[in-house]
Amino acid sequence: MTWWEITLIVVAVFLIANILIMLIVAPHVIFYHTVYRNPKKKRTRECTNLKDDDQVKMFEEGIAWAEKYRDKITSLEIINDGLSLKGEYIDFGSEKCAIILQGRTESLLYSYYFAEPYAEKGYNILVVDLRAHGLSDGKYQTGGIKESEDIVAWVNYIEKHFHIKQFLFHGICIGAATAIYATLSLQGDSKIVVERIITDGLYATYFEIFKQNFASYKKKPFPMLYLTFFLARLYTGVNFFKNKPIEVVSKIKCPILLIYSEEDSFCPRESSEKIFARCTNQASELVFFPYGRHSHVRSNNKETYDAKIKEFISR
Repeated sequence: MTWWEITLIVVAVFLIANILIMLIVAPHVIFYHTVYRNPKKKRTRECTNLKDDDQVKMFEEGIAWAEKYRDKITSLEIINDGLSLKGEYIDFGSEKCAIILQGRTESLLYSYYFAEPYAEKGYNILVVDLRAHGLSDGKYQTGGIKESEDIVAWVNYIEKHFHIKQFLFHGICIGAATAIYATLSLQGDSKIVVERIITDGLYATYFEIFKQNFASYKKKPFPMLYLTFFLARLYTGVNFFKNKPIEVVSKIKCPILLIYSEEDSFCPRESSEKIFARCTNQASELVFFPYGRHSHVRSNNKETYDAKIKEFISR
């Protein structure tokens, strides 16, 4: 072969290798860093981002709040979908329960940071390690879809063992989507009443929030995000394109308080307003706080954040 034929072959191999890396390796890397939890990885409830001072503060304040009620806390475990799921229940002797659902990567200890206004309004508190989080089993997180089935199981457990029939959800990001999906499933249960839902950073679609994440790194969603979602469908059996919180909220009968921040780049105002427009209960409300990035609204507006929640659940 001539030197230029060899050169063409080398260039072709180089191009093909790079295309394969782009189409096969890169989506797997994204998938394993966002959806997958290695079963061999040590399970922990520790703060997942020790470099983020605000997140560490929220985490530590949540733990400190829970410690005040250590004598009222019961560690719980249920089995659902073949997974051992862990939770903690604070029993204040109430006949109603607030279930707080954290965002992706965090444990139930993080959820305690949001519990104070509900305890002050007389709710028992349930916090849980979502599947593939904290000390719970699971390899994959599914954007709140399969997680919602676990929450339905938790609600049934609390109803059976603690005789609670009135519930309220507070969800952050993926926890917010989980709350929406779980409420829809529970609406057909005559024994259970979900009074209200409070969401903090509820996204319109899982694709949208990932797209905004890509944009924050100045990356285009095509083709990587599409291929990542294909892998998620392949491994988890969940279609992230089909399941959309913005479509579910229109079926929810109870009032929804949608909380956002003007500084949230992942859930922009236009998208948030579209979600609110789909809410059917006239008592639903949309609130924008001036400060705080995604999932960090309360830490930047604590007094007004808690006051808004207490006003909403007192109606």
